[in-house]
Amino acid sequence: MTGQVNYLEEAPELGQGYYVLHIQKDPFYSFYRWEDKDIEKRWLALHRVYPTKEDVVRAAEFVRNFYISHKEQLNYLTSEPEAGTKLWLDMNVMWSFGRPYIYFKYRDRDSFHQVLLETFQLYGTREDLIKDMNLIIEALEKEYKKAHYPVSFNF
Repeated sequence: MTGQVNYLEEAPELGQGYYVLHIQKDPFYSFYRWEDKDIEKRWLALHRVYPTKEDVVRAAEFVRNFYISHKEQLNYLTSEPEAGTKLWLDMNVMWSFGRPYIYFKYRDRDSFHQVLLETFQLYGTREDLIKDMNLIIEALEKEYKKAHYPVSFNF
């Protein structure tokens, strides 16, 4: 599929509804009303703000397929680390603590940590996490351009 990504480039009007794409192996989305908060501006810059449910669902499908087709390029953890291992998580997915990335110590009996591992959200290094998020952002940008600038002229 080409041209299936239609994120917003400009901020919505105050109070206007929008959808946020949460990037992980099984992407999902949330609905919010624009409040012009810093985290919203960050989501907008990261191509995670979508005007309609249909747009965000298509983008989620694109990201899901990207995880499948680019598995060898992505650096998320695929096996359980030892308890106490320092891991990284992208905080832009759904929380707004004001920090884009956090680290924590893995607890093997923590059900939340297990879910993060099973949904491919954990990274061994901050650099691997940033690299993967940048790859996904670049892929979203390319797909957006296919939808909005389908013809390119080479002079």
